[in-house]
Amino acid sequence: MKKIYLSVLFVLLLLQVKAQAPVAAPAPTKGNYQLASKFNADKLRKMVFSQAIDPHWLKLTNRFWYVYETSEIKSWYIVDPATRKKTKMFDNDKLAAEITLIVKDPFDAQHLPIENLKFTNNEKSIQFELKSTVDVVKKDRKDKKAADSLEKKTFYFTYDLQNNKLAELKDFNKVKPKPIWASIAPDSSAIVFSKNFNLYWMDKANYKKAVKDETDTSIVDHQLTKDGIEFYAYGSGRGDDETITDKGTNKKRRPAGVLWSPDSKYFVMERNDQRKVKDLWVINSIAEPRPTLQTYKYLMPGEKETPTSEMLLFDFGTKTFKKLNIALFKDQSIGAWQAPALAKNRDDEFKPSVWLGTADKFYFYRIGRDLKKLDICNVDIHTGKVNIQADERMNTYVEISTPGLINGGKELIEWSERDGWAHFYLYDDAGKMKNRITSGSFHCDDIVRIDEKSRVLYFTASGREPGESPYYVHLYRVNLDGSGLKLLNPGNFNHTSNINDGPSYFVDIQE
Repeated sequence: MKKIYLSVLFVLLLLQVKAQAPVAAPAPTKGNYQLASKFNADKLRKMVFSQAIDPHWLKLTNRFWYVYETSEIKSWYIVDPATRKKTKMFDNDKLAAEITLIVKDPFDAQHLPIENLKFTNNEKSIQFELKSTVDVVKKDRKDKKAADSLEKKTFYFTYDLQNNKLAELKDFNKVKPKPIWASIAPDSSAIVFSKNFNLYWMDKANYKKAVKDETDTSIVDHQLTKDGIEFYAYGSGRGDDETITDKGTNKKRRPAGVLWSPDSKYFVMERNDQRKVKDLWVINSIAEPRPTLQTYKYLMPGEKETPTSEMLLFDFGTKTFKKLNIALFKDQSIGAWQAPALAKNRDDEFKPSVWLGTADKFYFYRIGRDLKKLDICNVDIHTGKVNIQADERMNTYVEISTPGLINGGKELIEWSERDGWAHFYLYDDAGKMKNRITSGSFHCDDIVRIDEKSRVLYFTASGREPGESPYYVHLYRVNLDGSGLKLLNPGNFNHTSNINDGPSYFVDIQE
């Protein structure tokens, strides 16, 4: 028995010694970034192809077009909902052959790399661009010493849908993307931007120069304001790319954050005074060649040094402005609403930022610092009078949603959670609630369209259909008096709807 105990004890000692022996740390694993790059969004998109229909509604008719790609073929379709017909926009094989004759290099007819397609000539033809499959030498005209670079040449085409004829657009001057700093008037007569903490403007001719080459010294900028300073600027202040060493500088053109009137005669903007707000610092540890210190104004909870906001209305014709008297709540926040975009304008190169309202008034909100008080207001731009058209007073924070206007604001649809559920309410222009539009134990999401003539609201909501996930979204219609609520896209799925401006038709995507 003693031998057995000694043997067991010896084994246990060996195990203990082995357990206490130092173990070498494993070598650090290097990140396989090349493998990870194979699964980025762009490359996955090429493998997955199309998963849903994305309609582009046309301007003159109720038709729409879309492109759908599978592993076998990429096809373009035109759909006429009135006749319930879907036709291919063109024959891929024939079009690929015609393109090849012009570009002089072959194209895969099953996956034509057509880009930026849009309808022209009263919807009788289309225009698109396409890059060659081979690289061409690009010479740097500004720097003669710079090495030549390679890029794919872009060709521009027009295609007659009635005669099925393709033509190259030679010497085509493509409209360049709008610079982020440009706030363009709806009639394109003026462009407003921020620079040196103040507002500036330029005319259309100088804007074209700036789009071509922003460093062009012949560009003429006209100054609108002169008292802007750091942290009390007109438009954007210092950019996120500037460090603390850049303090006090603002030489680049920056967004002004203005909303134009529909007639291009006025624009409105917010001016924020952050001079008393305390600084917060961040170290950019990956900056090259050394980490940099960045600072910005940041309000901590409970601090008294809050930013203050002003609403400024500019008369562009006289180049003057006035500060609107919209103050009500202490340390309030404000914001002007932008008019909703039309579906038919989706493919437009130029989309102006227009205020929600009419040529004579615009809409804005003001909310208390405690987020428990909210006013939805409009301003008469000629008198400066503020009219409260809807308000909220809650014991908890209130959410904000863009209201819907009827007849230029004679009536207003407000989204509110006042009864514990999100619903829509109808107000007149005197601020009196006329009636509830929706009610019940479900959540209304967004105003999709308003049919003013038929007095019908189209909206999305979730949690209404029994037996479904409360997160599934559906499209509904309801009369503005609250009657006739109807589900438009039934099915135990999450639905994404794309409705035309009519509104008369919508495309429903089930997920």
